[in-house]
Amino acid sequence: MSLLSPSTLGLVALGLFGVYKYRRYIDDCRVKIVTSECKTSAIVRQTDTEGTITLHDILYTECPTLTDPRETMVPTPYLATGLLQTIYATMMIRKRDNSSDIVYRRQLITMEDGATISLDWCTSSSDLSEAPVVMIMSGVGGSSQEHHIRALAKSLALSSLLTPRVVVVNHRGTAHTPITSSRPYDVGFTDDLRTVVNHISSEYPGSKIVGVGFSMGANILTKYMGEEGPLCPLACAVAVCCPFDIEVSGAAMNESNVLNNHVFQPAVMSTLMRALKRAEHLELNPEWNLDITRIRNAKRLSELEDELLVKINGYSDRTEYYRKSSSARFVDHITVPLLAINSLDDRITPPQGIPVHKFTENPNIALALVPHGGHLGFLTGVPPRIWFIKPIEEFITAILR
Repeated sequence: MSLLSPSTLGLVALGLFGVYKYRRYIDDCRVKIVTSECKTSAIVRQTDTEGTITLHDILYTECPTLTDPRETMVPTPYLATGLLQTIYATMMIRKRDNSSDIVYRRQLITMEDGATISLDWCTSSSDLSEAPVVMIMSGVGGSSQEHHIRALAKSLALSSLLTPRVVVVNHRGTAHTPITSSRPYDVGFTDDLRTVVNHISSEYPGSKIVGVGFSMGANILTKYMGEEGPLCPLACAVAVCCPFDIEVSGAAMNESNVLNNHVFQPAVMSTLMRALKRAEHLELNPEWNLDITRIRNAKRLSELEDELLVKINGYSDRTEYYRKSSSARFVDHITVPLLAINSLDDRITPPQGIPVHKFTENPNIALALVPHGGHLGFLTGVPPRIWFIKPIEEFITAILR
C-alpha cells in the first residue's frame, strides 16, 4: 500500500481547511434575532384555532428567511463587504429591470404649513375596499424612483397573500414634487408622516396601514411610532437600516473616507442642493436667521445641518439636533409590532448606534442583525438580488393574517 506524497497530503489538508473556513463563513452569515422571550413577547392575535400568537411565535414560525437555521444571507461573492454592498447599491439606485418595472399613479396632498407631499400609488395594487395599505418611505434624498423602493413596491403589490395597496411617500421636494413651503424635511421631522397616515386612514377607513422605512425614512417611521405610543394607528412596521442614534450615524456620514467623499456625500448633496435651488422663489422665515451664502456653498451634509436644519428647528447646535431627532429615544414607547433589519457592516448607520438592549425589553419590537449587508444593500446571489424583500413580505403577511 503506497503512502500519499507530502505534496498530496498538503493539498488535501488545504482543501479540508478551505471547506472548514467556508462552512464557518456560511454559519457567520446567519441572521441573529434580538427580541423579548417567548413568555413576555407581545400578543399579536388570539383565535379559537391558533390560540395565542405572540410576536416571538410569528418570527420563529412564519418568518423562515429570518429564523430557519438552514437560511443565511450570504452576500454576492464579489460584494462580500459592507463597503462594496453600499457602493454597488448606490451606483445602481436608478437601475430598472423586471423586478422593479412598476408604474405609479401620483396623488398630491397639502400639509398644514402649505407644503406639498406626493404619494406614488402602485397601479398594480389591489382595488379591494378593505385591502391593507403599505406605505414605503425612502432615505435622505431618496424617492419612489430608487431601485430597492420600486422592487419592494412591485413585489408587495403582486403578493397573492397580502393583496395590498402600495404607496410610496415622497419627502418634500423629492421625486419632482412641487415645492410650496420653505421648510424642508429632516431626519426627525414626523409631521408629514402623521398627516399622510391620517389622510390614508380617512380615504380607506376599513384598511389596516403598514409602514416600511429605509434609512432616514426608517428613523422617521420609528420615531413617529414611539411618539404616537398606544394611539399609533399602524398595524405593524418594518425599519431597514434605521440609524436610531443620529449622533453615531452623523459622525459616520461626515467622516472623511472613500465611501463618504466619493459616493454617499456627493449623491445626497446633489439631490438636496437641487431641491434647495428649486425652493429659491419661496420666502424664508426671518426668525430662522439663515446664511444663504453658506447654504449655497455647502459641500457636505454636516454644513447643511449646521446652517439650515439646526436653525429651522430652533436647536442650539448639531448635537442637540441629532439627539432630539434620534428614534432610539422613542423605541421604548412603541406599542405595535416593529421589525428592524440592520447590517453589522453598515458604515452609514453603524451597529454602535443600535439600542440592542431595548429590543429585549419592549415586547412589541424585534431586531434582525445581518452580518453582511452594507447600507441598503443586502445583495445576495449572482446576479445580485435584494434579500430583504422576502423577510419584509413574510413579516407583514404574518402580522396581518
